[in-house]
Amino acid sequence: MRVQRIILALLSALVALAAGALVGGAPASAVTTREAAMLAKINNARAAHGLRPLALSGDLSTIARSHSRQMASSATLFHTASFSSICCWSAIAENVGTGDSVRTVHRAFLSSSAHRGNILDTRMRQVGVGIIAVGGRIWVTEIFRRPS
Repeated sequence: MRVQRIILALLSALVALAAGALVGGAPASAVTTREAAMLAKINNARAAHGLRPLALSGDLSTIARSHSRQMASSATLFHTASFSSICCWSAIAENVGTGDSVRTVHRAFLSSSAHRGNILDTRMRQVGVGIIAVGGRIWVTEIFRRPS
């Protein structure tokens, strides 16, 4: 049963990636291997709790990648000051983190009730993932959205 859920989550992540490319989201080539791995981990966690997978959003991924780049360049973790520049949401949330691998950062998110709450939020339908690697560390931004 657990293996079936993992396979379903991975297939859902692939469908979300393909759908994003088809409807004008970020092209599949724009999604890095690390970002795809983080998306799979997010959707695996959701599947383990009986939740539907999140669709990858090209516009959110672009914003998340830019935010991760800003954090990496300043070597400081910080949340987005305002979500007012992000279009069309009725609910929005953000996780930011840094670590040495996708697995490490994802585990840290799941160990934090606030971050885990964002990943498992039943209101959310889309996610943007942005990961920037600098000096052996990755800087991660996940933006979750329920479109309006």
